[in-house]
Parts: sequence; C-alpha cells; structure tokens
Amino acid sequence: MMWRLTDLRLRLRPLLRRNRPEYASTISLIACVVLAIGSIIIGAVEQSLLVQTNGYISLIDIGNSLLFLTAVQRSSRSADVTFNYGYGKYESLAILVSANLLVVLGIFTIAEAFGLSTRFDSSGNTALLIVWSTLGFVTMRGMSRLLKRYSDRFHMPMLRYDAELWRVDSFVELGVIAEVCLVGVLLWFELEEVALAVEVLASLALVAITLRVPLRHGRDALQQLLDRTLPDEMQYEILAVISENTARMCAFKSVHTRQSGKDIFIEIDLVMPYDYTLSQLYVLERGMIDKLHERFPTAIPRVYVTPCDGACNHAGGTNCPVKALLAEPQSAPSD
Repeated sequence: MMWRLTDLRLRLRPLLRRNRPEYASTISLIACVVLAIGSIIIGAVEQSLLVQTNGYISLIDIGNSLLFLTAVQRSSRSADVTFNYGYGKYESLAILVSANLLVVLGIFTIAEAFGLSTRFDSSGNTALLIVWSTLGFVTMRGMSRLLKRYSDRFHMPMLRYDAELWRVDSFVELGVIAEVCLVGVLLWFELEEVALAVEVLASLALVAITLRVPLRHGRDALQQLLDRTLPDEMQYEILAVISENTARMCAFKSVHTRQSGKDIFIEIDLVMPYDYTLSQLYVLERGMIDKLHERFPTAIPRVYVTPCDGACNHAGGTNCPVKALLAEPQSAPSD
C-alpha cells in the first residue's frame, strides 16, 4: 500500500512545481472541479437555472482541463528521432478535440436548460447566489491571469487558449451576477413567469457566448494540423527581417513556415556567391537568426544556401553587388 502512495506522490509532484507548465493546467483543473460541484449544488438547491447551467459548463471544463493537462505534458517533450519536429501537434489536436466537445456538450446543455426550466419555480436565496457568483468571477479572473502568465513564459498555445476560455467565462459570470440581481427584483414584484423567461434566455445566451472561443480556436487548431503557413502578420515580420539583408545576398528564393505547438519552424532559401566561405555565409545566417529570435523566441530558423552561377565574374574582376558592398570602405565615425 505504501509503495502505491509513494508512486502516486512521485507522479503528482511534477504537476505542482511552479516552474513547469503543467502547474497552471493542474490549478485550472482543481478550479473547474470546485466551480462545477459548487454551481450545480447551489443552483439546484436555490432553484437557479442559470447558476446550474453555469455549473454544467464548468463540468464540461473538467474534461477539457484533463485533456489540456495531458496535452501539455506530451507537447513539452523535446524532439527526437521519431518526431523530428517535436510533439507540439498534441496541443493543436487537444484544442480541436476540446472545441468539438464543447460544441456537442453545449447543445446538450441547451436542451438541459429547457428541461430544467419546466421544473424550476425561479425562487431561491438571491444573496447566496450573488456571493457564489462573485467568488466564481474572482476565481475565473485569477485563473485567466495565471494561465496568461504561464502562456507568455512557456509560449504554449494550449495555455493561451485555456486562459482565453477563463477570461470569457469571467465576463459571463458578470452576466450571471446581473441576471441573479434582475431575477431577484422580478421575484420581489411577484413576476415569476417573467423571471423564469429571463433565466431561460440568459442560460441560452451564456452557452452561446461560451462557445465562441472554442469555435475560433478550433478552426486555428485544424489549420495547424494541416500544416498551414503562419498567419499573415507573422509572415510579414519574417519577410521584414529578410528584406533588411537583401543587399548581402544574390537573391531571395522562398520562405517556408509551419508551427508545431510553441515551436515555429522557418526555412529560408537564399542564393549567395558561389565562392563564399562557410564563415562568410555564417555571418549572414547568424544575423538573420538572431533577428528572428528577437521577434519569435521559440522560432527554429534554418537558412539554406544555393551558390550562384558566377555570371557576375569576368576577366577584369567581378560585378557581384554583394562583393561590391563588402568592398566599400567603411566611413570613419565623426568626432
């Protein structure tokens, strides 16, 4: 028995280390469990359709958090002989599965909301519902900031996606608080049918707003799985780095990009003078790679060089613009 507990402790220990990306996903999972159980129980006891619907959404998020935690662990592995480009595609796959799961279960939640509306009398402890929803809002904002911080630190799309889910959920929670207050006022004036209608409509709106993020990120994840090139704005930044060095190359042929999790692969094809040494080529390559790393810290750039045909050379010398530029005397700095 003791060895089982020791083995479990050894497995859980890495998940609670603050210097690892799994830590944020683990805390997210714990928060989902607490919010789901609390919202479902309080919503059922206090007869609040919206709070209970919010609990069902948090229940869905538990499955997502488990999926995210597994994907983060997998994608953190370094590239090897079998997977030369690393394991970052696990993140894209997990986001796509999560998006589809949220859509399917979102439809189920809508149907469940209609079913609950026939059994609810829209009465309950308004003060308790407001306090619980406020605690939920604070928790969601805190989780969003935590995941955003870890996303910026480890450059993992999965953590950024989870952070945005929590951020949208926090805004939805503000809507829940406003709706609970409105329903409380309507019940004060004994407008129970109106209060129930408000709860049903608010529940449907809650699910619709929650599904916007997974739909958008699910589309992006599918494009990454299909090895789509980087977004246009990132491509423009790469081309800007190349354009800064056009005077030092014979020609620029092409650039190929792809993303696997946090890793951004950039392959640049250039034409350089045929008689350049490796040291001369390395100076240009090192300068371009350093610039790309300034813009994309997780980039893995590769520069491929094709030698020119030497047509610029003639008996009296050379007309090569690259060599001519290097031959120009450097101006002395002014006093």
